[in-house]
Amino acid sequence: MAFRSLTRPLGLTYKPLNRATPSLFNLKKSYSATTPNVANNKDTKDTKDKKDVEDAIKTDQVNQDELKATTEKVATELVEEKKEDEKKEEKVEEKEEGYEFGAFHWNMERGAAIALIPLMSTQAIYGAHPVADGLLGVVLPFHIYMGFDSCITDYIPKRVYPRLHKAANWTLAGSTGLVMWGCYEFNTNDIGLMEFAQRFFAA
Repeated sequence: MAFRSLTRPLGLTYKPLNRATPSLFNLKKSYSATTPNVANNKDTKDTKDKKDVEDAIKTDQVNQDELKATTEKVATELVEEKKEDEKKEEKVEEKEEGYEFGAFHWNMERGAAIALIPLMSTQAIYGAHPVADGLLGVVLPFHIYMGFDSCITDYIPKRVYPRLHKAANWTLAGSTGLVMWGCYEFNTNDIGLMEFAQRFFAA
């Protein structure tokens, strides 16, 4: 008691040990109370990291899917463009016939014109003949066909009027065939071409 009264003015008042320091029971409680928080924080961090990894994996997968879809789309577009280019190339009309075709056409036309000379002159001199009329019914329409074909080539060129050029050629070919058939019928079932010409000019 005397020691306590002497130390009080100096601020050295005696304090019980149980008040200054916590008991072992209290330490155990406080330790046990803080330990679950650390574990929970660790679990939360692990869960968050795991979630971030999963999100990253999902994002990468989405990006890969988008890249794959874009690549397939571009490949499809390229294939379609290639097909369209091939179709355009197929639709491109062929060039006009060259020198070789022109020379062949000119020779055939001149040959038909020269062949008409004996066919018509001999019948004019010696009279009509069924064989000569038959040949005349083929050579004369062919000569006319070659002349009109030259007109189509010159005035309806293939590079300028592809459809009209084709239609004109088919029309000319069909008309020539009908004329040849008509000449055959006239030579076999009627007086014949040269007899008709002689009567026409003699009338």
